[in-house]
Amino acid sequence: MGMYAGYYRISDTELEQLRQLEERALLKRVEELTEDETAETCDLDKMWDALHFVLTGDTLSDTADHDPLSEAVCGSDFLLTQEMHVGGIPARRVKEIVQALHEVDFAARLAALQMSDFAAAEIYPNIWDRPEEEDDIRAELQECFADLQAFYDNAAEQGNAVLVMIG
Repeated sequence: MGMYAGYYRISDTELEQLRQLEERALLKRVEELTEDETAETCDLDKMWDALHFVLTGDTLSDTADHDPLSEAVCGSDFLLTQEMHVGGIPARRVKEIVQALHEVDFAARLAALQMSDFAAAEIYPNIWDRPEEEDDIRAELQECFADLQAFYDNAAEQGNAVLVMIG
């Protein structure tokens, strides 16, 4: 098992309703969202922490508040941090995140990093000591970024908020 990241398009109204829920009810609603096969989603699997590191140059705990690139991966309004990280992003902020994602040169940032940089920063998952897989890992990170960017583009176009779940 590991820590996986999933992103869900929801309305601002739904996001506000989630903010009002007690922890148990929130967990139940989050579980329902993850099981909804019709939900508009993006799945980064276990690469969320590495993607965050490429985008920000920092570990999750060292990132500055209100960094749209960090928020793209982790969310901005934290709803739950006990069993699962749940972050919400209001629709107005989604548009700012889209702009930041389009301004970043992800390929250049990724090329500037060595696998040892990920290992030294203790980035999850612990796969950075596999030189025979480096090309595949880099390709997967590039694909994850493209998927996340497309997801946020669609969310912004539809005026959606985003719910981020890492657990």
